[in-house]
Order: sequence, then structure tokens, then C-alpha cells
Amino acid sequence: MSKKKKSIAALGAAIAEHEKINSAAPASAVQQLVEAFLSTNNEAKRAKRIAEIKSRCEGVNELLSQNSELLTAEVEQALIRAATGYTVTEQSTKIVNGVKTVETRERHIAPSQAAIEFYLINKKGEEFSKTGGASGNSEGALAEILEAVKNA
Repeated sequence: MSKKKKSIAALGAAIAEHEKINSAAPASAVQQLVEAFLSTNNEAKRAKRIAEIKSRCEGVNELLSQNSELLTAEVEQALIRAATGYTVTEQSTKIVNGVKTVETRERHIAPSQAAIEFYLINKKGEEFSKTGGASGNSEGALAEILEAVKNA
């Protein structure tokens, strides 16, 4: 392989890595954090997944520490998206022989049963509960997600 081709390949790999690292915006990071909280029952595994997401996504630690009102709104929106399902647009960049191509793909994330239950119990606790009766113990459930996300 020639020096020129090696340089182009190295440059392409560096660009792809940079885009991969910087593509996770704080809003999508919050979505990942909420889904990690909802889908992981084991406390140690949950804390590990949350810590991995926080270390990977730039800007999310600042959001967690400085903007509590915005964080609450983002978590509520992420919970609604997880409960109703949503579409994700993914882009992958490839550089072959110095030509950059961007492939865009959409995929649908199905609604999460855990998010549906969590949302209904948290917002309509007097009407919904996991046991089927009226739930008087739903207060503070959203705070539990916020606390786990901040402290992991």
C-alpha cells in the first residue's frame, strides 16, 4: 500500500472516530441514561451502564451538574419517547480512496413496557399501579431516575 493510501486511510479512520465520539448530543445521552435506568434491574450493572454513557458523551456531565430544570425536562421527554417509541436517524461515514460517502439510515425504537409503566404510575398514580390497585407510593419516582443518573 502506498504512503498516500495509508495516509488517506488513517485520516478516514480518524474522522470516523471523531464523528462517532462527538455525535452523541446531551439530549440523546439523556435518552440513553433513562433507558439504561429502566432496562437494568441490578444496581451495580445500572451504575456501570450509566457511568459508561456519561464518560462517552461530552456535555452530559455539565448538563447533569448545572441545569437541574433542563435535566428534569429532558428526563421527562426521554421517558415519554421511551414509552411511545421513536425513530433514530443514524449516519455512517466511509472514506474509500479519498471519496467520502455518508450513509443515512433510520430505525424505529419500539415502545418500552417499563417506560410505559413508570410513566403511568408516576403521572397517574391514583389510577395506575403495578399491582392493579390504587398506588399511593408513586411520589418521588422521577426523582429516583434523576438521582441515579446524577450519582453514577
